[in-house]
Amino acid sequence: MVTIFRRAFVFLLVLAVGLSAVWAKKESPPVGLVAVSGGDVVVLADPAFGNTRSIQTGPVAWLFPAPGGTLFAPDLVHGKTTVIDLRTMSARDAIDGVTMPHFGDFPDRYVVLGKRLLVVSYPERALMGSFEVRIDNPWQVAVVADNTVLLVLERSPEGDSGAVMTAVNLSEGRVVYRRPLAGDVRHFALSPKLGMVALADAGSGQVLLADPATLTPRLAYFVNGKPVDLVFADGGTTLVVAVAREDGGGELAVWKIKMDKKKGLQRKQERTVSLAGLPIRIAVSPDGRDVAAGLATAELQIVRVESLEILAIAMLPAAPRDVVWCDPSMEGPTLPDWSDDDEPQLNLGGS
Repeated sequence: MVTIFRRAFVFLLVLAVGLSAVWAKKESPPVGLVAVSGGDVVVLADPAFGNTRSIQTGPVAWLFPAPGGTLFAPDLVHGKTTVIDLRTMSARDAIDGVTMPHFGDFPDRYVVLGKRLLVVSYPERALMGSFEVRIDNPWQVAVVADNTVLLVLERSPEGDSGAVMTAVNLSEGRVVYRRPLAGDVRHFALSPKLGMVALADAGSGQVLLADPATLTPRLAYFVNGKPVDLVFADGGTTLVVAVAREDGGGELAVWKIKMDKKKGLQRKQERTVSLAGLPIRIAVSPDGRDVAAGLATAELQIVRVESLEILAIAMLPAAPRDVVWCDPSMEGPTLPDWSDDDEPQLNLGGS
């Protein structure tokens, strides 16, 4: 028996050393957690090794990461929201009704879209602002520029009513523009570093680069199929496009985008990596080094952007509806310490 335990210990030690050596060779492992909605569960995946944990939530579409290691998973069918603790990888609470908070740069407030645009404090949920801005079909939302700008891609789930891009000045609660988009725009990605917004137009098979302040087109690039999603990685200088190929397969197109002083915006590198299936959603890691691709084959692939290496593969119970890359270490809002909330005490001196 002692011999068996000794061999097991040696095996685990060798395994640990081997894994450390592997990640030393790959620089360092991916950070954070990847959350995927699909079927009646939300899957939390370790992007380093592909280990997963499923949490029963009901049929969730979009996922909403929040500061303090929290993830909101609203079930639109049954009208409830599961609050997931990313640090314990478990369900913390269930809220009656649908909660869909869009957080930006500040951890103490979020935006709610609907018949009016609301700015709500967190976690108290006190109303901070209410504006006459109606968003009927929010498909993708970004709160950026120190919570002063709201970008919304409006699109019906079927994509039959056309897409609309809306920009709102959150400081004043005023719509800067509301522009119909040609084609079948599925998603957008913003790079503050380049001052560009990228649009994935599956209808024309193009990725459009435009000025986010005016939505004036600057460049357009064709891909080998339909661009269904896209993200900026590597500090906003690398554009990663999820492509559904015409042969039924999938790939990531990885482009290095630079601003040349004389020639303007330029695409300097064009690389591709094949995926195991048709991509549905992709998400970029908090440090911008890796991308998670959720596939129609009920798989999640983690790809390192620089080397295009597949770092990990996780099997999912169903095809993904949404994929978000979360940072559980992100601090939540600083809460005041009210003295009248403390337990009564007697100070009788002494040590």
